[in-house]
This record gives sequence, structure tokens and C-alpha cells, in this order.
Amino acid sequence: MRRVVIERWECRLLRGLSRGGRWVLVYGRRKTGKTWLLRRCWDWSLYATATGDGACIVEERGRDPRLVPAQECIEAVASLIRRPGGGVVVDEFQRLPRRHWELLAAAGAEAETGLALCGSSLAVARRVFSRGSPLLGLLAPLRVDLASYPDTVASLLRLGLGARDALLWAVVARDPWILRHLEPRGEPWRLLASWAHALVPAARGLVGEVFEEEERSLTRLYDAALRLLAEGYWRASDLAARLAEAGLTSTHHPGAVTGVLRVLEDMGLVERVPLWRTRGARVYYRHRSSLLRLLFAVAPTVEELGAEPRPETLQGLYGVELQFNLGEMLAEAKGLRRGYSIQPGGRDIDVVLLDKRGRAHWGYEVKTGALAPGEAREAVEMIRAAGIPHAGLVALQGIPDPDAADEALDAERLTELAKRLSEERAREAEKMAAQTGG
Repeated sequence: MRRVVIERWECRLLRGLSRGGRWVLVYGRRKTGKTWLLRRCWDWSLYATATGDGACIVEERGRDPRLVPAQECIEAVASLIRRPGGGVVVDEFQRLPRRHWELLAAAGAEAETGLALCGSSLAVARRVFSRGSPLLGLLAPLRVDLASYPDTVASLLRLGLGARDALLWAVVARDPWILRHLEPRGEPWRLLASWAHALVPAARGLVGEVFEEEERSLTRLYDAALRLLAEGYWRASDLAARLAEAGLTSTHHPGAVTGVLRVLEDMGLVERVPLWRTRGARVYYRHRSSLLRLLFAVAPTVEELGAEPRPETLQGLYGVELQFNLGEMLAEAKGLRRGYSIQPGGRDIDVVLLDKRGRAHWGYEVKTGALAPGEAREAVEMIRAAGIPHAGLVALQGIPDPDAADEALDAERLTELAKRLSEERAREAEKMAAQTGG
């Protein structure tokens, strides 16, 4: 299997910060690529990984890794950062006792080189930046989320995928751990279905690791909320009702679940999409990761029935995930916020782009295939009738009547947009590093 590398804007930022001697706390959900970014992009001469049992694995350029006591490891790190030269990384930083923070803070007053601390627990970021932390003021925060959609599309194009395949595969390849299991080829929903027996346990294990480090007592509640989101429950009131029926909360009131959703959002597992002119709701809750949403959706088939899910099931869900990913990219391109709208009668506007005051400027219809002339005009009429001034059409396999809308985007035009945005973000990251380094 070919090795797939997603070239990310964060790499440019980390490289510049390390060469500028900055101290950074890199944090975020597990398996988003933090370690890969630091190993590849931080200019390090020593890489230490805390093991959680009072030891560290220490790697130095040109030498074999060795296991040393945590105290010895941090003393070596503190000594090295006082000298000019290669930078240092301490991975799984949240596993170290607080007393080691004091050693690093003391060395910070005489620091001559860059230091990156990396943690998979959001709790470590809260502790590092809390009042009374010895490291407060020494580290700049960098949260590593999923790979950006434009970066992922651009990287898959360089791999040789066609425009439509790159756009489709980027929906799940933003979660970089999937690329260790699958090589992007063909229709992604078919490959996901055929490998679901291996991928579902991997996804469940990943989420389980997040729970273990955050709120162990609430694991069942979090897990149930994620399953319901994958099944299509998006409204807080509906989620609260289902969780109460399962005996996981004491009331059907939406307030019982908003706190849970907020924690899941902080973990990087859930996101809120603002709703525009949708009766009875202002927020659409969904999985932040399209890959996890798809795998959680078919988990009952795999885990309870021991069966392989139907590709058609995943294909139907895939169209929805594509629209949210494309909406994120279109919002970035136009300097607006991604939104969504469910109109009376259940018809939705796939992408709504909002300004800071919540006013809609663009609405888009999104199709993984092609749009027929009549279908295109009907979608445009609905968008304009809803009160959105600009109507756009997105169809990966072409739009026969592009003049029906204010903007018509097929796969080729979308990939050109992705490449441009990827390059722009990379340049911005380099500029940011230059401004803050040194």
C-alpha cells in the first residue's frame, strides 16, 4: 500500500515556531496527527514520550531510543533547552506529574531553544493555562483538529486521485489514522463497508481513550450521545428524550444534554452548526469527524449482528457528510460562517453561508453526482424563495445548466479552490510563525 501523506498548514507553522525558539503546547483529540506533525515538522534534537508509569522513551538524532526514569528525562530536557541548538519535544505531557512542570518552568527563564509539549487530553491544556500553573505565560497554545479539507483534497490530488475521488475521499481522510488502514481508491463507502469489521473497533477504541482521560464515570452517557448523533438525532430536545428513555439522564429537558454535548465539543468529537430560519431550533449538533459518524452509524450492524454493512447505507450518509465538508471550505473561501437550514416540509438547504450577525448571503445545493436541468432550477428557486440573495449549485459530476445559479461548481472547480485555499493557509502559517518567532 502506498504511503499517503497529508501536507498540512500546521506543519509550516510548527517548523517556523521551532526555528524561532518558541514554546508551544500542542493539544487536541487523539489520532488527529499531533505526533506525526511534531516528528516531521518540529526541528528537534531530542524527542521524549512519557509512558505514564514513571518513565520516558527518549530519542535523540542518530541514536537508538532508550527508556529512562521520568525525573532523569525532564532533567535532560531542562538542560538541553538552556543551550542553543536543536529543539525539544515532550509527547504525552499530561502523563507527567506536576512537579516536573516546575523544572521546565525554571529552565524557561534561561531558554535558548524551542520546546513543544504535546498532550491528547484537553484537561492538560486547562491545567497548563490555569491560574497558578508554573507554565502559565511560557507556552503558546496550538490545538490540532482534523486535517483541513482543502489540505486533504490537495494532498490526494498530488497522490494521483482524480478531482471527484479526491473530494470524496477527503471527507474521511481528514481523520489521518484511516490512511494507515485504507488506500484511497474507488468509491470510499464501498471500501469502508468491506473493512467495517476492523474499522469500527478502531473508532470505538479511539473514542474510548478520550473518555478514559476525561470523564470516566460518564462514559456510557457520552457513548450513547455519539451513537444517537450518528443515527441522525441532531436536536438537543430529541437527544435528551432518548437519553432519558435509556435511563442515562433524569429528565427529558434539553438542558440535561447540552452540558454533555459541550464536553463532547471540547473533546473535538462534536460540533455545532448554526441553523438559519429553522423552526424550533437554532443549532444542529453533529459529529465533528465524518469518519467517526459513518463508523458509529454502522457499529450496531458490525457489533450486534456480526454482519458487513451495505455500501448503499454508507453512500446515503456520505452525501450529507460531503455537504458539511464542502460548506466548511466554501465558508473559508468567502470569509463567512458555515450554516444549515431545514425549511418547512423537511426540505433542507445543504449549505448556508452566514455573516457574523447571522444573516444569510449564500445558499448551495450539493450533489455527489450530477444535477439535472430541472432539479438545478428548482433548487435555485427554493434558495431564493427562502430569502437568500445568492444561490449556488455544487455537483461533482457536472451541472448541465450552470447559468441557473449565481455560482456553479463541479469537481474540477472545487479542487482548484481547495488547492488555492491550501496554499494560502500555508503562507499565512509561515507569516504567523515569522511574526511570533524569535
